[in-house]
This record gives sequence, structure tokens and C-alpha cells, in this order.
Amino acid sequence: MHFKDKVALVTGGASGIGKEAALRFARHGAKVAIFDINQQTLETTHEELKKVTGDAIAILGDASQKDDVEACVEKAIERFGTVDYLINCAGILRDGLIAKISEADFDAVIATNLKGVFLFTQACVKAWTKAPLERIKAAKAEGKPVPTPSEFPDRRIVTISSMAAEGNIGQVAYAASKAGVLGITRTAAKELIQYNIKAHAVQPTLIDTPIIGDLLTKEDGKWKRFYEGRIPLGIGKPGHVADAILWLCSEESCFMTGNVLQLNGGKLGEL
Repeated sequence: MHFKDKVALVTGGASGIGKEAALRFARHGAKVAIFDINQQTLETTHEELKKVTGDAIAILGDASQKDDVEACVEKAIERFGTVDYLINCAGILRDGLIAKISEADFDAVIATNLKGVFLFTQACVKAWTKAPLERIKAAKAEGKPVPTPSEFPDRRIVTISSMAAEGNIGQVAYAASKAGVLGITRTAAKELIQYNIKAHAVQPTLIDTPIIGDLLTKEDGKWKRFYEGRIPLGIGKPGHVADAILWLCSEESCFMTGNVLQLNGGKLGEL
């Protein structure tokens, strides 16, 4: 896949899936902006990116805060002239049974994982649709044919959902947030195709990333063995998801939108 002169904005880009996606975009020629709330990991990943490409910036902020999100998109466009791909990877995990999870934890997960996707999508869409809307308005005013989607730049939105969106014990907040982004994705796909903006979601099974903390090591590896026994192909790696993200942004996937790509490790129907 080739992304020379393309620009990828990766939220949650300092670690896990976001970091791997950012590095792979850079290796394939893209200019990359990463956004994250953790300054230390953000700086570390930025240094790694700079070893791959000189066209990389790191932006500190909170995905649940509109001002931070809009400032991030503005900075990326100011630096690179545009954004071609929005990759929504920012997410947090606060597990708890329905009867026990706190309202604060529920709100925090929804704010980052769901509202954050909406805010970044909205900010990019506003920037992306400004010129097309002016062309459409002018065409109508002059009685000319309205431009077709293919006449506009090809933009992509790829959002990380989860197989937990199907429901998972102890993850009511996380499951709700990841199910919600599927609704955002499908709505965006229907609304935005007229501007040649395509939206997809990736639904992974359990992936070994920092978001799951010490799950795979605690209790002498009990949970690691549990999930390895449930997932035929084993616990996933960030690279498995990053490869899917890049494909969904590639020329090879240009004739599709609104897809949910399940990376299930051979486990069908649930995490």
C-alpha cells in the first residue's frame, strides 16, 4: 500500500493500535499526526515516528474535550495542508458489573470512546465538506449538474470498535461505547458519501495493548490462558488491526463504505 503525500491523523496514536497504525502509515509514505492524552508516551512515539519520517507531529489533548479536538485538527491541517485519513483509536477501559460500576466510570468511557469519536469526526467533516458544499451550492445556483462524489478528494474515517460491542460481562460501559461507534460509522457512511468521504469500523477481538493493563499477567496468567483458550488464533497483536486500518484507507478499498471489519481471531459472534 502506498500513501505518499497522504496525511493520517491518528487519535490515541501514542500507544497500542494507534501507535502501530501511525508507524505503518509513516513506513508507507504518509505524513502523520498523532494525538494523545499521555504526554510521556506521546513524546516517545513521536521520536520513533521521526526516525521513519520527517513529516510527523504530536499533539497533546483529551479526545473528550471539543476545544482540544478542534485545535488538533486545525494544527494538522495547518502543518500538512489537509487530513486524508481520520483514524479513531483513542479509548479507555473502566470495567465493572452493571450493579457495581460507578456513574463516573461509565461517563468517562462514553466521553472518550464515543463522544471523542463524534467530536473528531465532526471536526474533520467540517473541514472536508467546506469546499464541496461551496461547489454544490454554486452548481445549483448556475443550473449546472451537481458534482459527483468522485470529483471530490477521497477521504476515509476508520474507527476502532470491538467485539465487546456485542455485549461482554463486566464491560457495560465499554460495550455501549463500542456499539455506539458502529452507529456513528454507519450514519457517517450514509451522510458523507456524497462528498466522497467513506467511513468504516474495525471490530477486533482481544488485542494485547496497554489499555488492558495487567490483565494478561495477573493471577499467574490465568486470564491469558482463558482468552487463549477462547480465541482459536490466539490473542491479537496491534499489527493485526493496523494492517486492517491501512487497507481500509488504501486505493484497494476505494469502492466501499459503511463496513464493519471483524478481526475475530477465529472466534465468531463474541469476544
